[in-house]
Amino acid sequence: MVALVACDVDNLMEIEDPEFPSGGDIPLSAVAGGVTVEFQRAYSGAQANLHDEGYLTISAALSDEFQAAGTFTTRIAIDARDPQPAAQGNISDAAYRWLHRARRAARDALAAFSADGTTTGAAVARVNASEAYTYVALGEGFCGAVPISDVVDGVFQAGPMLSTAELFEGAVERFNRAQAAQAGYHLAAVGKGRALLSLGRFAEAAAAVSGVPTTFIYTFDHADTDGIQRNNIWGLQNNGRWTVADREGGNGIPFRSSGDPRVPWFHRGGGFDAAVPLYISQRYALTDATGTNNAAKVVLADGIEARLIEAEAALQAGGNWLGILNALRADFMNLMSARYGNYANNLAAGVAAGRLQDNLPPLTDPGTAEARVDLLFQERAFWLHLRGHRLGDMRRLARAPYNRPVNSIFPVGATHLGGTYGTAVNFPIPFDEENNVNYDPAQCRIDVP
Repeated sequence: MVALVACDVDNLMEIEDPEFPSGGDIPLSAVAGGVTVEFQRAYSGAQANLHDEGYLTISAALSDEFQAAGTFTTRIAIDARDPQPAAQGNISDAAYRWLHRARRAARDALAAFSADGTTTGAAVARVNASEAYTYVALGEGFCGAVPISDVVDGVFQAGPMLSTAELFEGAVERFNRAQAAQAGYHLAAVGKGRALLSLGRFAEAAAAVSGVPTTFIYTFDHADTDGIQRNNIWGLQNNGRWTVADREGGNGIPFRSSGDPRVPWFHRGGGFDAAVPLYISQRYALTDATGTNNAAKVVLADGIEARLIEAEAALQAGGNWLGILNALRADFMNLMSARYGNYANNLAAGVAAGRLQDNLPPLTDPGTAEARVDLLFQERAFWLHLRGHRLGDMRRLARAPYNRPVNSIFPVGATHLGGTYGTAVNFPIPFDEENNVNYDPAQCRIDVP
């Protein structure tokens, strides 16, 4: 249990007098820490197996944040928006299984808490929020026919398929439980705002995050102790598997060529496929050396995201959305330094090398409704780069109220490896789920936002 608890020391230390479920065997904080480890592996990834990308990495690949720099066909297929048939397997399958494993770990922990009459407190809140975030990731990343199964009295129960909207509604319900367990729980507030944004309930989303300070940060605390705790976003770049993209497929964000200081990066030769230049993000590479970045933290939720939610709601309501964005930009150095290790030094090196600018001047109103949406989503892309948001944002742009054509959002045309982009906008459900009598593979449309 020591290895599990070590992943989230800051949160665990807040519980000065731990309670003990099940006859006093295990502290509540340790149970919550175990759930955190399961969710961290599912969302952020781990180096226990370099082939088991977490949700953050696979969503970066299907969107316009990462491009394949290796030779593995499953990675190339996802990057090209052309996943293999479910029976052949995909690089997204592991993240799907780990998300469900984290979801089930949360359910088991909450059942143990309930059996002991424990329904409030920091540990209960954190477990509820972890479960809720699995629903968010499944809703943002996978086709709108995700089976949610359960185990009742030790017997597996095949669950129903949930649509994308139903997954987000389920997330909101669980974030509400987290907030009921601990008042003022900012992690749940930001997560709830994220889910409500995906449901198009903008005013409710802004209300959910209104009490979250911009200084709030919740991180996955990776460590250089063993494989399951190491930062695999760094590991997979260091191993040459993924490179930071730039204007991918014509529609992509200019993550490198813009020189935006919120996306620090450096060039280090070629990837696993030596013909592909390897551009490494310094959000998770604390230096440009190898083997030194396994403990880089990953931000799950923070006050920046809260302000971006408020800005989008303000844009929808005709409010001061631009003022919110400019307030963040004016403080970018402090905000980035608080979240990413060695940021000031990495920025200075990037500026000296001519790849980054050293300031973020105020934005001006572009003057049209469409251009305002473009600007807001580009700001989200830069602030939330490689944090697992971009795929969900691209899918949201294709749904109401934005209703943009998919091929105006996702990469199209020829890929950097010589193929052609496909039509996928989400991940398929793994073949194993076809054993679920309640799952209909025909309902899993990977080309429907």
